[in-house]
Amino acid sequence: MEPLVSVILPVYNQESYIAETIESILAQTYQHFEILILDDGSTDQSAQVIREYEKKDARIKAYYEKNAGKSEATNKLVEKASGLLCALIDADDLMLPDRLEKQVAFHAQHPELAASSCHCYYIDRKGKTMGTQVYTSLQTVDDCRNVLAKDQVVLCAYTGIMIAKSAFLEVGGLDQKFWPCEDMEFVNRLINKGHLITIIQEPLMKYRVHPASAMQSSSWLDTVTKIDYVHYCIHQQRKNEPDITLEQFTDNIRLLSSLEKLNKKRQYYSMQFNREAGFYFYKSNYARFGLYFFVSVVLDPVFVLKNIQKKLHFSRHIRSSAENIMAYKNYNAEQSTI
Repeated sequence: MEPLVSVILPVYNQESYIAETIESILAQTYQHFEILILDDGSTDQSAQVIREYEKKDARIKAYYEKNAGKSEATNKLVEKASGLLCALIDADDLMLPDRLEKQVAFHAQHPELAASSCHCYYIDRKGKTMGTQVYTSLQTVDDCRNVLAKDQVVLCAYTGIMIAKSAFLEVGGLDQKFWPCEDMEFVNRLINKGHLITIIQEPLMKYRVHPASAMQSSSWLDTVTKIDYVHYCIHQQRKNEPDITLEQFTDNIRLLSSLEKLNKKRQYYSMQFNREAGFYFYKSNYARFGLYFFVSVVLDPVFVLKNIQKKLHFSRHIRSSAENIMAYKNYNAEQSTI
C-alpha cells in the first residue's frame, strides 16, 4: 500500500498566500495524504481561508490556537499526524506537482533514510521565478555519514523536508530557542543522533523570498549572532556537552577582537549581496546585479567562487539528467517502431 503522508502546515498571518499553498498540495500527483494545519494565532484572515478549505476536503484537519511560534506549532502537528512520513512546508511556499510522489518513491528506494530534502526555485511575492536554491551537500548517504567525521554544519531546505514521524519525535522536534535558525539546528541534531538525511538533487518546491529584506533589516547583527550561536550549540551536542544560553554566548562574543567582528560582518554581507545580485539578475536589472555582485566579490571572493562552482555543478547535473531522459525516450520510440 502507498504510505500515508501527513503534510505539516503551520500558519501565521499568510492570508495572501495560504490558499495558493493549499492548492499546490491538493494538486499533487500523489494523493494519499492528509493536511494538518495549525493557525498559530493569526491576526489577519488566514483562519477564515483555512476554514473554507477545511469544508471542501475531508483530508484537511485544521486547528486554531494562540500564537506560540512556528516550532511549537510544527511539533504539535507532527504529534497529531497519522502518516508514517511527514512533509514539511511553510505557509507561503508551493509544492511542485510531483513533490510528494518523488519523495515517497525516494524513501521507498532508500529505507535507511530518516529524512530527505530537495532544491527549491526562488519565487517573489507574485510567484515569479528568480533563481534556484541549490544545496550540493548531503547528495548521498556517505555524505551524511561524513558530516560527523568532518565536523561539518550542513544546511537543507526546511520547506522541502520529508521525515519519518518517529525520527522527528525521537530527536525532540524543533527547538524554539534557536529561532530563526531552528531548522538548521534541527537537521544537524537529527544527524548528531545517528539519523540519515540526503538532499534530492532537483527542485521540488517553490520557496518564496522577499528580496532586500535582509539587507534592509536593522537586526542583521542579531541574525549573524544567532547563526553563530546555533553553530556553537551543534558542536557542543557532538561533544556531549550541554548547550549554553544565547545570553551566555553573546557575552562571549563581546570578548572577540575588533578584527574578528569585522570579518564576520564581511562574510555575512558578502552572502547577502550575492543573494540579492541573483534576484536582480532574474529581474533583468543588470545594473543592480553588477553592482551587488561586485560588492559581494570585494567582500569575500572565496565565497563567491565557491558559490559559482556550486551553481555550475548543479547546471551540469540538470543538463546531464535531461539528456539521459531524452535518450531514454528516444530509445523507447525506436524500440516501438521495430
